[in-house]
Amino acid sequence: MSNNNTQDFETRLLGAVRKTLISVAKDTMTKPGLRHPLTQDTQKMITDCLDIVVSRQVAIEKEAGTHTKMKPVYTDEQTVQSFSVDDLKKTLN
Repeated sequence: MSNNNTQDFETRLLGAVRKTLISVAKDTMTKPGLRHPLTQDTQKMITDCLDIVVSRQVAIEKEAGTHTKMKPVYTDEQTVQSFSVDDLKKTLN
């Protein structure tokens, strides 16, 4: 297997593992106050695995020069926009 094929395979593998772990977490989510079907240790292992997978995905992106440092934006998150005081003064005058 060439290096490019190996990296493509690793990227696909990491993506599949990440999606599977996230699906397991979503499928086993319980309402507050109810007992979770997974033990605390298993939940921690899932979190640790996701951390490892994402770390490797970022490393691959950095090696390829495609890493963007972008973070997801959630619709219920308040965003803060910055502006210069000079620009504000111009709009008020």
